[in-house]
Amino acid sequence: MKMELSVDVAKCVKCGRCVADCNPRALEHSVSGTPQWSKEGMDRCCHCQHCLAVCPTGALSIFGNDPAEAEAVRAVPISDDLLNLIKRRRSYRSYRPEGLDRETMAKLKNMLAWVPTGCNDHRLFFGFIDDAKVMAEFRRDFLAALLRLVEANAPGSERFARYRQRLVDGEDVIFRGAPHMVLACTPADAPCADVDPVIALSYFELYAQSLGVGTLWCGLFKWALAVMPEFLDRFELPAGYIPGYAMMFGASTLDYRRGTLPAPVLSSSMGASDAGRAGK
Repeated sequence: MKMELSVDVAKCVKCGRCVADCNPRALEHSVSGTPQWSKEGMDRCCHCQHCLAVCPTGALSIFGNDPAEAEAVRAVPISDDLLNLIKRRRSYRSYRPEGLDRETMAKLKNMLAWVPTGCNDHRLFFGFIDDAKVMAEFRRDFLAALLRLVEANAPGSERFARYRQRLVDGEDVIFRGAPHMVLACTPADAPCADVDPVIALSYFELYAQSLGVGTLWCGLFKWALAVMPEFLDRFELPAGYIPGYAMMFGASTLDYRRGTLPAPVLSSSMGASDAGRAGK
């Protein structure tokens, strides 16, 4: 991609914020005070678009992106409301069979363009099963294959042995009846391949639950997929990509009315707080 930097000199107030906020130092001040590429700046640029976002007048355009088309930052959400969302977040294990409407599904998918990644490596791939009928077929095939492995005592199936009778009885111990799932994947050579999918799904989960959509982190699916890699082909991953983590989602039959009362978090502090110092 040709990386273009364009500055509207009539709008630029030469505040220097774009240059100051450029972590890889891809930008520098020109003789006139407007921003320009630094030496090797085009190679250093990490595509974060912080320069576009921080410009107070919308004078800077990069990669051909028009700042006028970017959504303006609104007032910061009330922290108590955000904390309440975090507190009432639950893992849902009971779902309605019908799928989500197209508008809600589109919102969930589109949001993923803004999730953060390590080193700003935005090469994540998301394999969705967004059709409830397709999900039902995938569930049927996956659970049947898992049961065959358990009954054959195949290598890697040991951790699922305790679910044998439940699988025989037709219980969905993996997907919990969810009508949808998403598998977050990343290139094997990504600098933070081990955490980027989890970061993405963390944002996905909170946004989904703000829309009234239940979610479930699915470690059992990740483990089972490791011993049944043939099912990965159904997600059509790009070459060089590996699965990270999976999340089930959909409209739930449950309605949680309050948060939980967890044990205090274990933590440490490397320095006394201002309040602590003030009390001495």
